[in-house]
Amino acid sequence: MARAGTLSLDNVTKEFKTPEGRLVTAVDAATLNIAPGEFLTLLGPSGCGKTTTLRMIAGFEYPTRGRIVLDGRDIAMVQPDKREMAMVFQSYALFPHLTVFENVAYGLRIRNVKAETLREKVATTLAMVGLEGKDRRRPSELSGGQQQRVALARAMAIEPRVLLFDEPLSNLDAKLRVSLRIEIRRLQKQLGITSVYVTHDQAEAMALSDRIVVMNAGRIEQAGTPGEIYARPASRFVADFIGRANFIPAETLEVGPTGITARVAGTIVAGIPADPGVKAGAKTTIVVRPQAMAVGAGGEGYPARVRSATYLGNMVEYELTFGEHLLIVEDYTVAPGQVLAEGSEAWWSFSPTRAYALPG
Repeated sequence: MARAGTLSLDNVTKEFKTPEGRLVTAVDAATLNIAPGEFLTLLGPSGCGKTTTLRMIAGFEYPTRGRIVLDGRDIAMVQPDKREMAMVFQSYALFPHLTVFENVAYGLRIRNVKAETLREKVATTLAMVGLEGKDRRRPSELSGGQQQRVALARAMAIEPRVLLFDEPLSNLDAKLRVSLRIEIRRLQKQLGITSVYVTHDQAEAMALSDRIVVMNAGRIEQAGTPGEIYARPASRFVADFIGRANFIPAETLEVGPTGITARVAGTIVAGIPADPGVKAGAKTTIVVRPQAMAVGAGGEGYPARVRSATYLGNMVEYELTFGEHLLIVEDYTVAPGQVLAEGSEAWWSFSPTRAYALPG
């Protein structure tokens, strides 16, 4: 395989004009450094700029400003076929009249690879994606999952410096998505190809990525490992988009080396990890994940009212009303028959070390 590429985005901006002549910024000054062999995911809601960013990396769109650098060379204005990249599309984009073999061989033929080498590369790549013996079939004779494997094999066969994925699993059913994302990650690790993946699915991003880049309204909100993004969100948007979160208002009393001391609903709580922007004497918002909270009928913690209680087998999901706030709590300790009744009083608390404070 070709050596993995080092990819950088330097202040990349993309502007479009609407039919009315209004200027719209789709990507706003995106700056990223992607290490060789890294699996990086661009994550965010529809319209956040992630697909436009991927298309600029691929060469299907050119940036209005900024540089896209692959192994020290600025490729921002280079044609797609000159970038040593390959893309796996959401729609598979296979040639329906060609066999599996010829679909995978297509990029190699364009590169004038010798026949014997071509056959070896196609056979090796098909074996890697589990499609041995299906080389003579046409796409219409394959399942959706098999077609996406062909698309993946075609992209890998040309030994790209960078492998790009444009929501490749969104057309598959839930069970197949899980199995194929495991396969994609296994192959990417095995080959060490630098990879950039676009999705709006948080679970997919968490399962696949070395790092996640969360985008919102054309800007990068945060880039970090899945653990950093989940446990130390840089903004309320990131906290709300990655999984579910409760946002509890508080007042910072003291900032220390291991966290802050805050007044939460009249109670002083110490040891809460905090964003560097949290200052003593200022309002703060405590981000608490539902599984980091406890709930019970006793009088420990903060009083609330049970709005709903849903038994899901491995847990009970509660909605609690706490003043004007609605809190979500996941209780994994309750036994069947011990679920708190809707409308009853409940007491909730949270683990300070599993919470995170953001500037109010």
